[in-house]
Amino acid sequence: MDSLYQEIAQVFNDNKSVFTDAGLPAVRQVDIYMGQPDSPEDFEIFLPAVFVDWSITPGGVGEEDLLQLDFHVVQDPGARSENFSDRLTESMEYILLLKKVKYLVNRLRSDTSTPLTYNGERPRVTPYFKYHIASYKCLIDTDEGSIIRSTSTDAEPENVNISKGTIRKYNTPTTASDLIDTFKA
Repeated sequence: MDSLYQEIAQVFNDNKSVFTDAGLPAVRQVDIYMGQPDSPEDFEIFLPAVFVDWSITPGGVGEEDLLQLDFHVVQDPGARSENFSDRLTESMEYILLLKKVKYLVNRLRSDTSTPLTYNGERPRVTPYFKYHIASYKCLIDTDEGSIIRSTSTDAEPENVNISKGTIRKYNTPTTASDLIDTFKA
């Protein structure tokens, strides 16, 4: 998870123009989710922010683990978005920011994971913020190796024969000289 988290942080640092080109403020803070939107008085929060939460479900023997990621996309409360509001266009920044975050995260991957795939989203309301959580999933290695497994190559077995659908080791016929040591004087 460590290399994937670094990739997540880097994609937001390297792509601030995705937001600014759309007239939005760039994401200022990427952090591990620790309940920041629930109690902002206990944390220093710079908005807009993306807080990353995850869970890992172990795979079977020889299989990768399933990693589920939640991106808590928190921003300043927008203007009113009712259909009769004069500020409807301005308030749509809430939806546009979420769209830009998903644009950056879609298909993100690290050397120890498969690409992230979108798994839905849901709203979240706290006493301080109304925000959205975008969910993703991927497979991740349980060890330090790469998720990309080496490929096997065909090999020609030696000293085997197939008899009645069973592979058996081929026994080289022995000769009398192989069985008895003889000494010459």
